[in-house]
Amino acid sequence: MIRAILQLGLWTFVCGIFYPALVYGFAKLAFPKASSGSLVEVDGKVIGSELLAQSFDSPEYFHSRPSAIGYDTSSSGASNQGATSLSLSKKVEERRMYWISRGGTEPVPPELLYSSASGLDPHLSVEAVKYQIPVVAKVKGISGAKLDRLIEDTIESPEWGLFGSSKINILKLNLKLRTVYLEENIQKN
Repeated sequence: MIRAILQLGLWTFVCGIFYPALVYGFAKLAFPKASSGSLVEVDGKVIGSELLAQSFDSPEYFHSRPSAIGYDTSSSGASNQGATSLSLSKKVEERRMYWISRGGTEPVPPELLYSSASGLDPHLSVEAVKYQIPVVAKVKGISGAKLDRLIEDTIESPEWGLFGSSKINILKLNLKLRTVYLEENIQKN
């Protein structure tokens, strides 16, 4: 009985305290920003995370991929609606009309019409972001060429140069857009 209690205490310490503390400490040393959630601050205030999508409803910013869960970071998930779902067809058509009404052209990239499996993907393909250039340029009063250069500067390569395709983090792009817009307004005044 005493041996069993000692073993319980030993393995509780090793697996419940020592190992988690070791992993936590290593993560904090090796990946300090990522281990803290890759939070993004502006003027000392946390505005989001590089790892999670958020809603950009204002027409003066690039939009993230639609989210079936309303960008709720407490859980992730998809709508689980299939190709025969009338509800999904209606949502996709509403999203398509939204982009067309804002000055977009056909075809609208699928990433702007369908939500992702997690509902929290922070990236879009380069093509889906470039599709939004005329819409954002019109509202912001920034040239399409300048927005194109901004996008090119924000492109992230595939993971380790091997996995996936080039992509753009929408939060980072919108923060750069905000900076460019503020600088242009300061120069005008």
